[in-house]
Amino acid sequence: MFKKFFLILTIFSFCTNVIAEEIIMKCKNYRYKYVADSSGISIYASHIKRDKKKYHKFCPSEVRDDNKHFLISVEGAEMIIADKKITCLTSKGVLKSGVVTASTSVTDFEKFKRNSEFYWNGKKQTQTEKCKK
Repeated sequence: MFKKFFLILTIFSFCTNVIAEEIIMKCKNYRYKYVADSSGISIYASHIKRDKKKYHKFCPSEVRDDNKHFLISVEGAEMIIADKKITCLTSKGVLKSGVVTASTSVTDFEKFKRNSEFYWNGKKQTQTEKCKK
C-alpha cells in the first residue's frame, strides 16, 4: 500500500512540475523581464515612468495593443536569443517621441548590463548601462 501511494505521489509530482525561470533587471530608465518556460523564451520591457510597470514585448516587430501608446511603426526588427543574451536589431522605428534607425541593442541577463547603438532623429547615440537584478 505504501509503495503504491509513494509511486502515485512521485508520478503526480513529475506531471505537475513546471520548470520556469524569470529574471527581472532594472536599468536606468527601463525594467526588462526574461521569462523561460515550457513555451519558450519571452522578453519584455517597461519604461519606468511611462509604462508604470506594465510590460510590453521587447524588440517589437509590429504595433500591438501593448506598445501602441509609444510606437507608431517599425521596420526590419529581429531578435536574436543566445542563452541569456538578447540582441535586438531594428532598421527603423517611428515612435511618438521621434525616429530611431539602425538600432542594435544587446541586453545581457547574466552580466546585468545593456549596450546599444542607434541613430535618434538622425544623430548617432550609444548607451552602456549596468543594471540591477
